[in-house]
Amino acid sequence: MSNLENKLKKIVNTFNNINKEEGYRDIKKLSEKYKKNIKVLNVLSQISHKMGDIDTTINSLKKILLTENNNIDLLTKIYKLFLTKSSLDEALENINLILKIENNYEAIRDKAYIHFLKNEFAEATKCIEKIAKLKDDDYFGYNIKGLISLKNSKLDIAKNYFENAIKINKQYVDSYNNLGVCLLELEKLNEAYEIFLDGFNIDTKNIKTLINLGNVLSLQDKILEAIKIYNQALNLDPNNQEILSNIAICYCREGSLEEAKIYYDRAIEINPHDYKLQYAYCTLQLKLNKFSDSWNLFDSRLLIEKNKVKLTSFELVKNKLFDNLKIGTKENLLILREQGIGEEILFSSVYQDIIKRFENIKIEADKRLVSIFNRSFEKDIFVKDGYYSNSSKISEFESVVYAGSMVKFFRKRKADFKNKKFLLARKDLIDKYKKILSSYNEKLKVGISWKSIVNIYGSLKSLSIRDFEPLFADDRVIINLQYGSIEEDKQYISSQKKYLKTFDDLDLFNDIESCMGLLKNLDLFITVSNSTAHFAGALGIPTILICPKKSSTYYYWNTHDGSSIWYKNVKVLGIDISVSKTIEHINKIVKGNNKFDFSNN
Repeated sequence: MSNLENKLKKIVNTFNNINKEEGYRDIKKLSEKYKKNIKVLNVLSQISHKMGDIDTTINSLKKILLTENNNIDLLTKIYKLFLTKSSLDEALENINLILKIENNYEAIRDKAYIHFLKNEFAEATKCIEKIAKLKDDDYFGYNIKGLISLKNSKLDIAKNYFENAIKINKQYVDSYNNLGVCLLELEKLNEAYEIFLDGFNIDTKNIKTLINLGNVLSLQDKILEAIKIYNQALNLDPNNQEILSNIAICYCREGSLEEAKIYYDRAIEINPHDYKLQYAYCTLQLKLNKFSDSWNLFDSRLLIEKNKVKLTSFELVKNKLFDNLKIGTKENLLILREQGIGEEILFSSVYQDIIKRFENIKIEADKRLVSIFNRSFEKDIFVKDGYYSNSSKISEFESVVYAGSMVKFFRKRKADFKNKKFLLARKDLIDKYKKILSSYNEKLKVGISWKSIVNIYGSLKSLSIRDFEPLFADDRVIINLQYGSIEEDKQYISSQKKYLKTFDDLDLFNDIESCMGLLKNLDLFITVSNSTAHFAGALGIPTILICPKKSSTYYYWNTHDGSSIWYKNVKVLGIDISVSKTIEHINKIVKGNNKFDFSNN
């Protein structure tokens, strides 16, 4: 045995059996003398890896690679080390070297995963599709396919991949976390909780699992339980920004400003760009009528990733958006619509103020609203969404602002919210439905809407037609204002020998003009939070709005005092005990009344 081999053997023995630090010092010192020796570099790579010195491990493997430049095992080790460092581009570079040598299954799979981590979902899809069939035991591959399907909103396909991954390896916790997140997207909260719990039982200290458990509990309105779980995770990782942020959001949902601020400050110090948290904290202050503080953070809503995707003009106009604190009254001003039609109606409550202050404005709107806004605000300044913002015409404007960002100029204190109604329905359509409903003049005309179907986690805001069943009474005609498919609901009500007045020729979602004409003929509208609730509020229709969960209650519906300062004739009810108790309470309000005024509630 050579002298060098003896030295290496002694170093390995020292590292394994006597003193790791001493062994590590000795091999680094020896590598300085034998800089190109493969045996020395191999021992250095092994010891440095065990010591957690990833950079030294990579460098030593790269030096070996200079001699063995087509060694796939070496290239694989290197790219996996780069992955542990989250050095994705370097990992990808080494994977591509492998793929130039051979069509390597593992390299193609991991290339897809890297593109996924880089949010390059189209490239990730191309890579994973190059693998005709995953190996039967490749649970990691099934997870990658599931993650890509999840990002492409192919939820049922993603669910099958994650379930297959768990069948292959029941101890791999990431599969449980991925499946649980998929079930959350499918709005199956109870199933998601059980899956996360399975993952927790495998590893009680997995931070991601604890966060996911807390997320489900928070969405289920089990806020204190959620905070308890988040604190378990926080004990394991005291400076984890995501955990601090989630606890702050929980306290926001509880309406606990002092506690929310403690965790908000800690989380924002770590990540000043947590826009989701900024928006949650801002809306808590809005609920508490602290307007001067909240409007400063309100533009954070535009920077939340899932919102940016829905704002079709965002990339085109982002450079003009945020320098809007001082807009000259004579400037050419373009106002853009918000992402949902409900909030578009909400923010249109300041359009009259905007029209009075600014001389040269154009306002983009959902195409269903253009005629409504032009009529209601008596100005022919409204155009369909994208008319200016998606064309070269945008250069005509010195300032471009989303509608919600204009509110701060006009709603600085509670007294500034004066709108009782601000939209006008067409008289011919009001008269049309008045005539149709004239045969029910002896009865109270009550409209109902029980579902929100166009928002993420819409089921959290939704109820069942069965929940509304006690409202059906002989002295009332119950009129359908629920858009979307309701065939099963209609069949159920009919089977219970009850009558729901429907207008089958009326498209409640698209024909908003007719929907508004029908709303104007109601004595009362009872609904969950959806776009029709906003139309009713803007028209001044007496409305009882039910908020099933704190996690789905927005800043414009205040369940604490049962009101909305945005819409004066809306009464807001949270569900504290049960849905049936809330409906029972509504029944007491309705009985004996034929005129409703909630403006002072």
